Amino acid sequence: MMKLVVDPDPILKQTAVAWDFEVDVTAEAVEQEMISIMKSFKGIGLAANQVGLLKRVFVIQLQKHTELTEPFAMFNPEVLSKSTQEQSGEEGCLSFPDLWLDVKRSQSIDVKYLDKLGKECKISLTGIDARCFLHELDHLDGEVFTNKVSQLKLILAKKQQRKRNGRTK
Repeated sequence: MMKLVVDPDPILKQTAVAWDFEVDVTAEAVEQEMISIMKSFKGIGLAANQVGLLKRVFVIQLQKHTELTEPFAMFNPEVLSKSTQEQSGEEGCLSFPDLWLDVKRSQSIDVKYLDKLGKECKISLTGIDARCFLHELDHLDGEVFTNKVSQLKLILAKKQQRKRNGRTK
């Protein structure tokens, strides 16, 4: 049974290993359980290490795609190319409740991944979808979004987080 892992759990800073469809035969079950957890916390993305599984898989709910409207898993995701044009945008993370940071990321990316049946898929993502993909991919590499901003910005954001939670210290 998976459950959401929150900061400062060390698994959030560990690198996930490739999904092996020969050995890791529960792809569909993992996808369903992760989607369920993501939805219960009202997220749009969730990486495997956020639920204690060090495998290269995350689930995502694309916001701008016309065909892929249901949440789904991306196994062994990779960025094929990314635009040099970057955009700042607010990001949150289920493993860092109520913490919001302004993070700069590529505006558009071309990616490939395996679906739950092991079939290779390629897709282009822009805006919030590209941002979410890159955020989740960072998780699989043991990188958390708090590393993407200056210490000062992080301190100010944590102050806001405490205010939202009704704490002053």
